[in-house]
Amino acid sequence: MIALELLWWAGGAYFMAWSALPLLLVPRLGIIPGIIIAMLLMPWSSLAGMALLHRLLPASETGRFRMFADRGSVRWALKGWAPGLFLTVFQPVFFLSAGFQRLALRAFGASLGAGAWVTSRTIVREPHHIRIGPRALLGEHAHLACSYQPRPGTLVVERIEIGAETLIGAYCILAAGVRVGAHCVVEHAVDMAAHVQVGDDSRIGSRTSIYNGARIGSRVRIGKHCVILAGVTVADDAIIPDGMIVNRSGSNAREGRCA
Repeated sequence: MIALELLWWAGGAYFMAWSALPLLLVPRLGIIPGIIIAMLLMPWSSLAGMALLHRLLPASETGRFRMFADRGSVRWALKGWAPGLFLTVFQPVFFLSAGFQRLALRAFGASLGAGAWVTSRTIVREPHHIRIGPRALLGEHAHLACSYQPRPGTLVVERIEIGAETLIGAYCILAAGVRVGAHCVVEHAVDMAAHVQVGDDSRIGSRTSIYNGARIGSRVRIGKHCVILAGVTVADDAIIPDGMIVNRSGSNAREGRCA
């Protein structure tokens, strides 16, 4: 633990050195133009240094680990540090450029399909565990959390996958292991707990909560303010009206009825 803390501070110095590298141009260009150009180049120089370090570190494994006792948890901490720090500092402004956004996320290992879009306020801190399909859109303040601690000292790390042409609305939370199919609409402030799976062409209404391990079929329509409890399976083509709580198999949840 102490070793990781020391590595964090050493890494911070490394990050600042790469970020400040363009300031070497100031004596050559003069104070005002030099500072302006250096500010524009800082995210690029920082990305080069941080992405290089990220690529050199061993891959982060998925699974369940004891915090800093198992190899997987140490690799998770090391691999997540560089993108986490870089994105915290530079994402809010420079992700307004679609080109820079895509370059940065791919440099840190994210899989982005053609036309996929992550807003400047989407929270992604482990892009190497993210898979986003073509023309998918992640809204403002949506949070993709590829790791969590179900209890103190235990770490779970899993990928998050989002299918082609799927919309993840603002303020949604997607936990580790969530998989959302293609052509889905997940409306505002939907919470999906760990290992939730959603089939293709489904729609989930705003402020709905879906708990651990629930499986939502294809072409499902779930209303607003619903609760899908842990382990529930909702069958293909099901319709669940607003405000429903589904606590067992949703195989007959169509035409306004929940099983």
